Amino acid sequence: MPDWTEAAMTPMPEPLRGIRQGMPGRRMLPELLSLVVREGVLERSRALSVFGVDELCEALHRDPGYDFSRGNRRRMIRLLIDLLVECGWLEPARSGDRWSCRRDGAPRPGENPADTGESDGQTDFFRRCLRLVPGYLRGKEAPIAFDAENVRVWEEFLGCDEFQACRTVLLDRMALIAGASPSLLDLCYGPGWGIERAMERWPEARISAIDFTDAFAGNAKCRAERARARNAARGRPSAPVEWFGPSDWKGFGHPLPFPEGAFGAVLFSCGDPYIRPDERDAVYADLRRVLVPGRTLGIMTRGYPDPEHRHVRSYWPRVTALIHDFSESVCTGWHGFPDVGENREMFSRLGFRGAWNPGGAMSIVDSSLWILKKG
Repeated sequence: MPDWTEAAMTPMPEPLRGIRQGMPGRRMLPELLSLVVREGVLERSRALSVFGVDELCEALHRDPGYDFSRGNRRRMIRLLIDLLVECGWLEPARSGDRWSCRRDGAPRPGENPADTGESDGQTDFFRRCLRLVPGYLRGKEAPIAFDAENVRVWEEFLGCDEFQACRTVLLDRMALIAGASPSLLDLCYGPGWGIERAMERWPEARISAIDFTDAFAGNAKCRAERARARNAARGRPSAPVEWFGPSDWKGFGHPLPFPEGAFGAVLFSCGDPYIRPDERDAVYADLRRVLVPGRTLGIMTRGYPDPEHRHVRSYWPRVTALIHDFSESVCTGWHGFPDVGENREMFSRLGFRGAWNPGGAMSIVDSSLWILKKG
């Protein structure tokens, strides 16, 4: 029986050693807590004494006028509750799924760290999102979409140092398992950061790239051509990328336009939280279908912090996951980070097994990087 716990004893991969885990959370927590205070969420929580999600949403609907009639706004309030529990501002009541306030809104030591350094693509993105949160919670449409207007926003966010390092780790491990000259699918290629990194780290791979929008196609193709030119200059020729767009695939919930066993590896970075909860099984079953038996699916995401601290163990990665989930909720189609335990059960049920190490671990780095092998 494989060990489904995180590969805690696996040494930290080299590309991640320069990345300080949870840094976006360290930078953004004071700003989000300030928003909680300014928007009156903490004040409404104190006034309710002991409350559940429904009671808090009703209070916030009355004042300051949040609109919970559609979308993911109610889930955003639950995210805030979980974050405030993590920070010690709220505590669970004995009756389950109910909470009460522990203290006022004064940050405690560690909530306003002084050594955060400069911002990056992640924190800039979260700040942009947080500025839009008040209007979104009051009923405005999701202001950030995967469209031409927001190409630069996604370019900078998805190309941040942490995500690039994570892609490197995934691709290096997948290359070890896949062997020579594999076929690689980059699912939801976006601005092309994954394609560029794949061509650098895995030049012999035959890459296919697919996305449900063509908003990023021009930038992604330029990035791929630059990587191909660099490879040629180094004497490492690589095949042209084969591109597929919205005329070939309409997005999650629609089958991929490839035959069974078409790919030796699939890279799926940052797209998982945009899968509807009721479509997750079908999406991952289809990904398994297009994989060669015994080959790998690499996923970059975050895990929703579990109360038991079993899957997402460390404080700052937990805070970062909650801040990330809350912030990106203002983006069109966001459904949030899934429960890690439910993910593991789903992958096992669909016929995947862990491939990070001989023990069969599915994920590392607080359940944010996954390597799954088609059984």
